Amino acid sequence: MLNDTPKKVKDHSNPTKWQLFWRIQGECWRRMITPYLMYMFMSLLLLSVQAIVPDENSILEIILGIICIVGGGFFNAHLLYHTGVLHYDNFITGNIHRRNALYGIQSGGDHRPEREFSPWKGFYIGLLISLPVLIFGIFAHYFYDVASLFFMMFAGWAIIPIAWFGTAEGGGLIVDPIWSLLFMILPILISGIAYLIGAFVEKRRKENTAARDERVREAGKNK
Repeated sequence: MLNDTPKKVKDHSNPTKWQLFWRIQGECWRRMITPYLMYMFMSLLLLSVQAIVPDENSILEIILGIICIVGGGFFNAHLLYHTGVLHYDNFITGNIHRRNALYGIQSGGDHRPEREFSPWKGFYIGLLISLPVLIFGIFAHYFYDVASLFFMMFAGWAIIPIAWFGTAEGGGLIVDPIWSLLFMILPILISGIAYLIGAFVEKRRKENTAARDERVREAGKNK
C-alpha cells in the first residue's frame, strides 16, 4: 500500500537565536572558501615567480609579485560582489516572508535568514579569509624557519612582500614577519567594500524595476 501522507518540509525560516548564529557562521565560512583558494593559488604563482626571476628582490620580481597579489584581490572582489547581490536578494525575500507572517500567511519555509544581507558580513568574510595570515604571522614571529614554507604556500601574498626588504645573515628576514599581519587589511577591505557595492547595485536594480513596473501600471490606467 502506498503511503499517501505528504512528506513534511523542514522549515528553515524561523531559527532560534543560537541556530541563526551558527548558521551565519556556516554561511560566512562557506563564502570565504573560494576567495581564500584564489589567494592561495595566487600565492603559489607568486612563489613560482620569485623562483623563476634570476635577480633576487629585483624590480621585475616585485612588479610580477604585485600583479599576483592584485589578481587575488580581483577574484576576491568579484566573488564578494556577487555574494552581496545574492544576500540582498535574500534580504528582500525575507522581508516579504516576514510581512506575510504578520497577516498569518506562512510563506517562508524554505527561506534561510542566515543568507540575508547585513553590512558587516562582507568584512567578517574578509577576516575569515585572512585568518591564515594571523596564524602564520604570529607563528613566524617566533619560529620563522619552521613556519616560513607553510606561510609562503598558504598565505604567500602576505609574507613574500616582507621578504622583498631582504634577508639577514642568519637566514631570517630583515623585517619582522609580524608586520605581515598588516596584509590582513587587504581581504577585509576588499571583501567588505565589494559586498556592500554588490548589495547597493542589487538594491538600485530592484528599485528601478519597481519604478518601471509602476510606470507601466500607470500607463495602463490612463489608456
